[in-house]
Amino acid sequence: MVVANDLFTVSSVAVDSTEDDANAARRRALAEGQERALKLLLEKITLDSDHSRLPVIRQPEVGNFVQGFEIANERRSEHRYLADLTVRFKPYAVRVLLRNANIPFTESVSEPIVVLPIFQRDGIDRLWEDPNPWRDAWRNFERKEGLIDLIVPIGELSDLAAIHVEQALDGNRDALRYFASSYGAEGALVAVAKLDSVAGSPTALNVTIQEYASLVSALRVERFVATDNQDVESLLSNAVSQMVDWLENDWKYENLLAFDEKHILIVKIPVGGLEHWLQVSAELARLAVIRELTILSLAPTQVFAQLHYLGSTDRLVGFLRQRGIDLTFSDGHWTLVTIKEIGVEKIISSDVEEIDTETSDEPSTNLVVDDLPAILPEEPTDSRSSVDKPEPLDDLLVE
Repeated sequence: MVVANDLFTVSSVAVDSTEDDANAARRRALAEGQERALKLLLEKITLDSDHSRLPVIRQPEVGNFVQGFEIANERRSEHRYLADLTVRFKPYAVRVLLRNANIPFTESVSEPIVVLPIFQRDGIDRLWEDPNPWRDAWRNFERKEGLIDLIVPIGELSDLAAIHVEQALDGNRDALRYFASSYGAEGALVAVAKLDSVAGSPTALNVTIQEYASLVSALRVERFVATDNQDVESLLSNAVSQMVDWLENDWKYENLLAFDEKHILIVKIPVGGLEHWLQVSAELARLAVIRELTILSLAPTQVFAQLHYLGSTDRLVGFLRQRGIDLTFSDGHWTLVTIKEIGVEKIISSDVEEIDTETSDEPSTNLVVDDLPAILPEEPTDSRSSVDKPEPLDDLLVE
């Protein structure tokens, strides 16, 4: 499962170095592994079209971005060193690097998506039945660390009972939603592959994919032509790799942090005291989409605050939901429900006005608590007071 908190961690980076002695080989392997891990991280959170513009960082500068690392499967000889690295990077430093390079990036990870691979050949549709080389290709695909979380069922008896191939092909939303929920997923991706062949040799693969979640995505159609002497397994594997790359890039594009689009939202947040509020505000301040949190009123059981955020409200809602925070709009009211892990379980509604603003790109971590009323009997009115500018170097989000 893709976890938002692990976004700036790159795992399973294999290193292999040979030098005059084992210690020198180890130093070189760790340095090269950290460089490669940073490159993988930058590619993970940016669009494919921007990869050629990514900054190239070498040692010793890479050390400025590394928060820590772990070593596994360590092996060494007199002149050689091998290991697998897990490298954790400093989010703020990475954000500054990309902003200074004027490269957009995203910090959103998808909810789990269940893949239903349907293989069509000789007029037969196969989902759970064997052989299904299309399902095998999805299950055997070795994914690099990405932002979308794909689940490929193996076809157990419970899967067969939950949904059948005709329901998937017909786009039966109730059946697909029920099946996705059985895996703790938000949606189902129906991936259909129809194989064209001549005399048993593959000539082309026609693929369609469509996601069924709260909304139904557009149907995507692709055709993969087989190369000379390419077997079915290789053709299917290449198709899966391409489709996953497209899904990943589409997700990034839809969730890029819009630094040129800033808004303010006034919300009411239930709290259980000052200490509780500090926990809540710290959790919100860690979220990439929220640039600033300004208190309007602080009371024993509730806080009125302005959320300064990037992008559209829909993106804000989606980003918060990924972090376990629901922000819903109903009957002219916004409702904010923060994660239970930090103690907020009560739901409170509030009138909200969304404000376009020309505030600075720089974030602020200042919580304005001076001269606050003890309690606010009515909904606060729109506050259009000026926003204090932080230091110029605070160009991004504060950890």
